[in-house]
Amino acid sequence: MKFNEKNIALITGVMVSSCHILWSILVLLGWGQFLLDFIYSIHFLINPFIVTNFNLTTALILVIVTFIVGYIFGYLGTLIWNKMIKK
Repeated sequence: MKFNEKNIALITGVMVSSCHILWSILVLLGWGQFLLDFIYSIHFLINPFIVTNFNLTTALILVIVTFIVGYIFGYLGTLIWNKMIKK
């Protein structure tokens, strides 16, 4: 089954950037450090990172960059998939 590269790229970009929108909201609410500490602890690790204060500009850059990267990976992945399906 052949997929549309642009549609899959858009879906991938939205999914990846949505995760980072959620992360930005958690940081804004002050829950980022707790979540990071929890995730590390359930993997038997000590968290070496400190979550900084929320910054709207940084959050927007994070979401935009992750959307672009997700879009590129989705597009390239679909191109590869479609090429493999032809054979």
